[in-house]
Amino acid sequence: MGYILNYLPTGRFLLTGILMVLPALFPSCGKTTYRTDISGIELDLEIKRFERDLFSIDFDSISESTSFFYDRYGDFFDLFNYRIINIGGARQLTYPDYLKSFLTDYLNHRVYLETMEVFPDLGELELILSDAFKRYRYHFPGREVPEIFSFVSRFNQSIVTSEGILGIGLDNYLGTGCEYYPNLGLHRYQILNMHPGKIPGDCMTGWAITEFEFNDSVDNVLANMIYHGKMACFTKWMLPDEPDSLIMGFSAGQMKFCRNNEAKMWEYLVEHIILFETDRMSIQKFTGNGPFTGNFTHESPARASVWLGWRIVEEYLRRNPELTLRDLMMEDDYQKILTLSRYNP
Repeated sequence: MGYILNYLPTGRFLLTGILMVLPALFPSCGKTTYRTDISGIELDLEIKRFERDLFSIDFDSISESTSFFYDRYGDFFDLFNYRIINIGGARQLTYPDYLKSFLTDYLNHRVYLETMEVFPDLGELELILSDAFKRYRYHFPGREVPEIFSFVSRFNQSIVTSEGILGIGLDNYLGTGCEYYPNLGLHRYQILNMHPGKIPGDCMTGWAITEFEFNDSVDNVLANMIYHGKMACFTKWMLPDEPDSLIMGFSAGQMKFCRNNEAKMWEYLVEHIILFETDRMSIQKFTGNGPFTGNFTHESPARASVWLGWRIVEEYLRRNPELTLRDLMMEDDYQKILTLSRYNP
């Protein structure tokens, strides 16, 4: 199964007052420290810069260049052609014309140049992801660490995954001040997460969703809350120094709202019997992206219910200390996780 993350577009209950005071550094799986000793784990991780080779291609020899791209980039080359820029396979007769049209497009070339200015070197990102995947290898020794590629696609995709592949659309992380984003019609809440610091968390969340698929035998609001809460907990474990706000894509004010209104939000979901609603509109309203969570206040972030799911997962681990991260990720009975967490904020 693959995964695609794209920041491009896809009656009110008032929550007021400070209900409880939680530590400023929300923790963290209850008392979990999110620390893994990776000193003995070896991993030589490289981010292959596909966009550099692609935009350096000789337009008069595109057909002859395909063997180079297959040799260096393997299946990612097909992934880029078919799923990212949608021009079809490199062996079709019309491919050179389609690719040349993409590369010579004025805006595409400008976006590439700006991407090179923002990301002249990916050494720091390589170090962060190397440590993250060392932790992944520690906790899941039998699983494959993906090859990682960067690309530019004129904002088509942010993170893409396939078997053994993780791709990063650098042009979707140029920074909140990038002039292109408002011109694309993006909303402020979307642009706020389109900056370089969001890449590591998006990478690890995307990889987790690929490796640990959603059990849709019971597809309701609660299941989606806890599933995506598991993904957030996994990401925190892989990136223990990453602020929770960055993992969730929340502002500081939105994080404060969640901490201050945790019990009130949970009470609302329970009393209005929302947890077991199965229609897609309700699931999207409470766990999908947007400017805020539908039935909460405008001060609430979208996906505030996913943050509650993360808190449930933390309680589940805290009350069952014998469980490992692998145990958590392999457990797809979401009602069981809720029951054993005894969550009661």
